[in-house]
Amino acid sequence: MPSHSFLSLIQQGGISLVPLGICSVLVVTIFLERLWAFSCMGRPPRELLHRVESRLTAGQWQEALRLLDESPSPYARVAKAGLLRRQASPQEVSDMLTLACETEVASASRGLPVLGTIGNVAPFFGLFGTVLGIMRAFQEVSHRGSAEAAAISGGIAEALVATALGLGVGIAAVIGNNWLQALVEGFRLRLERTATEWVYFLQHLSEPVAERDREPVA
Repeated sequence: MPSHSFLSLIQQGGISLVPLGICSVLVVTIFLERLWAFSCMGRPPRELLHRVESRLTAGQWQEALRLLDESPSPYARVAKAGLLRRQASPQEVSDMLTLACETEVASASRGLPVLGTIGNVAPFFGLFGTVLGIMRAFQEVSHRGSAEAAAISGGIAEALVATALGLGVGIAAVIGNNWLQALVEGFRLRLERTATEWVYFLQHLSEPVAERDREPVA
C-alpha cells in the first residue's frame, strides 16, 4: 500500500472529523483559559484582608468596603458579601458567605461540563467515522469485485484513524477535566476556609456592640 501523509490519513476519517476537530479546539481552549483563570485567582490575599480587618476594628466601614471593591480577587468578593450583611444575624451572615462561595466556585467551574461531555462523546464520533469508512470500503468491494479486496483493505485501515482520533480527543478531555476539577476543589476549600475565618472575625467584631445592647437602661 502506498505511503500516506498524516493529512491524507485525517481526510480518510470523513465527516466525523468535523465535530472531532471542533471538540479538539474546545478542549485546548477551555483547558488553557481555565489554567489562566486559576493562576489569576491565586491564594487568599492575606495582606488585603489584614488591612480590611484593621479598618473594621477602627470603625472605618466605608474604607474597608472600598478596599474590597478595588480588589479583583474572588476572596475579596466573598468578604464583601459578608460585610454588607454585617448587621444581620450570625446565621444570615454565614448563609450569605456560603452563597457567595458557591457563586465563585460555579464561576471557576465554567467550561468543565463541556470537557466532561466531550470526553464522553468524542470516542463515539470516532467510531461513527470508522463505521462510515468501512461501509464505503465494502461498497467499493461489491462494485469492483473480490479481486480488489486487498486494495480496499487499505481504506479500512485508514478509516480506523477516526476511532484513534476520537479516543485521543476523549482521553485529552477526560484528563483535562479531572485536572481542572482538582483545581476547583482546592479553590473551594481555600474559599470556604477564608469565609469561615471571616465569619468568626465579624462575630468577634460585633460582640461588644451586642453586649451593650443587652445592658438594661437605667
